[in-house]
Amino acid sequence: MEKLSAKIENWSIVDNLIFHGFRELEPGQRLTGYIVGHTNLPNGVIYTSVIQSVDAANGVVQTLNSVYHLGQVNEEYELWASEQPNARAAREAVPHFVGDPRKHVTAYPSAQSMHPAR
Repeated sequence: MEKLSAKIENWSIVDNLIFHGFRELEPGQRLTGYIVGHTNLPNGVIYTSVIQSVDAANGVVQTLNSVYHLGQVNEEYELWASEQPNARAAREAVPHFVGDPRKHVTAYPSAQSMHPAR
């Protein structure tokens, strides 16, 4: 099956939508930007599935189902990338997961064990 193809403008690399920070262009991260020319998606902002491969020399990023041709890079991302002496070291210095301090509810107490309000 041939992958669908589109151009992505104003792009940057992130690892998820919750953490608002940039990442190195590599497999395992996600591409976000303004998509143009995808046969199944309208033009607009996109957050891709996980990057499977990167051909930086040709400006091509592949996800599971699509091929993205990189257009103009996001200015903030370009500035961030230029300030990184080693993007891999910078990525490892930032936690990938921030724990949720909330406790999970396993079950509600039965109605019999609840005391009436006085």
